[in-house]
Amino acid sequence: MGHRVPRYSSILWGVCMPSSCSSYDLEEELSQKLSGLDISVRVYNTMCTVKNVNRPYSFGKTLSITFFLAIILLLSMGTILDDGKEGATNFEKLLNAFSLKRNLRKVFDLSEAGSRVKGVDAFRGLNAFALLIAHKSMAMAHSPFVNKTHFSAVFGMPWAVIGRSAIVYTDSFLYLSGFLNAHNLFQELERKGTIDMKGRLLSRWFRLFPLFLSLMLFCTYILPDVNNGPQWNLVVEEHSRVCEKNMWKSFLFIHNYFGFEEMCLTHTHQIGMDMQLYVATLPLMLVLWRFKRLGWVLLVGIAAASTALRYLAIHWYDISMFVYYGISVQKLLDAARYSYILPTHRATIYLIGVVMAYVMRSKKFNFNLTDTQVRLLWAATFGVAAFTIVSPYRMGLEGYQYEHFPAAVFAALSPILWGLFMCLSHWAICNDYTGVGTAFVESRAFKFFNKIAYAVYLTQFPIFFYNVGVQRHAEFYTPLLLMHVPEMLAILMVSILATVTIEMPFNQVYRIYFGKSQTKLKDK
Repeated sequence: MGHRVPRYSSILWGVCMPSSCSSYDLEEELSQKLSGLDISVRVYNTMCTVKNVNRPYSFGKTLSITFFLAIILLLSMGTILDDGKEGATNFEKLLNAFSLKRNLRKVFDLSEAGSRVKGVDAFRGLNAFALLIAHKSMAMAHSPFVNKTHFSAVFGMPWAVIGRSAIVYTDSFLYLSGFLNAHNLFQELERKGTIDMKGRLLSRWFRLFPLFLSLMLFCTYILPDVNNGPQWNLVVEEHSRVCEKNMWKSFLFIHNYFGFEEMCLTHTHQIGMDMQLYVATLPLMLVLWRFKRLGWVLLVGIAAASTALRYLAIHWYDISMFVYYGISVQKLLDAARYSYILPTHRATIYLIGVVMAYVMRSKKFNFNLTDTQVRLLWAATFGVAAFTIVSPYRMGLEGYQYEHFPAAVFAALSPILWGLFMCLSHWAICNDYTGVGTAFVESRAFKFFNKIAYAVYLTQFPIFFYNVGVQRHAEFYTPLLLMHVPEMLAILMVSILATVTIEMPFNQVYRIYFGKSQTKLKDK
């Protein structure tokens, strides 16, 4: 595969040759030169790049350029004509929505929102940082390091378990999504006694799709023309080819059912899964509100069934949710296809978030703790988190041989244990039991990150792979490359730009033409 999960070749060759030569010419030349070493050679034409090639304008590319030009026109008009006043007509409000001056002020305005739930910003920021490092590690595995074996050895050390268990960090986002969706739905049920299904689905669409669509169009039709390099075809062009063929699945939010091999921008599987769980939550919350006993039976039954599916998938397909030492690329893809990207298998942690929202709203578990009890609570909380992450560390050591049972137990129980950690820590934060950690949890940095979190999630992989594709030299691996400052600054700047030019304007468009309140879509 290679365009998402690295092939992990020990040697990477980039060969420059005249554009009049074909891939077959290079294959024949290399075969002759290496025949004495008993090495067979295959050169794929799809891996060849011609510099300064003139690409034809397809319908998709023309449509993409038109889309981005329309956005630039609206941003220009909105910014130039912004007089600081609220628009009287919907068209004036629309232009104000695309005003860069207004949106930049909003994105850097860190005043506390009245409906903000404590702890959400900190959870989102910390887990996003952990995933950022894990994703960067995956991108680095494509890079031609001089000391590639040392790079492999480092990630086979016991401490690397914190990265190999990265699935728990994605579980955090499913918990937060379940919690926030249920929290907002409970508020609506208390006000109206019912749920506006159409309005909720429309608001969710405006929240997720515009920036998602913009990224797909850019990476499919614009980015391939921006640059070139030895691995450009593998990590950029291949994504473009897959997206041209399968983008329609992403439009319907069903792309997570077709495996990484056929998925446009594979890191967006979480969007499809989250959307499906959100839709399923709407009737479930209505049942829970009107028929409490039946609702709880459904919640527990679905969570238990999801746990059983995870366990059985491991046995049926010989896969693992933990990236054990020596795992093959095919097993990583199988783990994604048969469990990791399926909402039926990931529903447990999402429903734990729903239950926690119910507990918070009912206030039945609000009680006072002494200082000693608070310390014991936090000790138990961090103990559960550490055990969840570290327990399978033996699987990450060199020489490990795959075993069904430990892999199945980790897949089945890790979302439950991590959900327990999230619930305990979230309850403590919401009840002001953070002590000296209050300033950290309520940090302005987390509040700011919350505003650009969706853009950071979407843009990080294209930036990582852009740098992989253009790299023309071998470098020396050091752990400091995980936090490559120019790259991290690029992600920050691009995320801010995407937020103020796409995400915030379209959120405002929903409020202008469809919304009945000024409730922020960010919490939905």
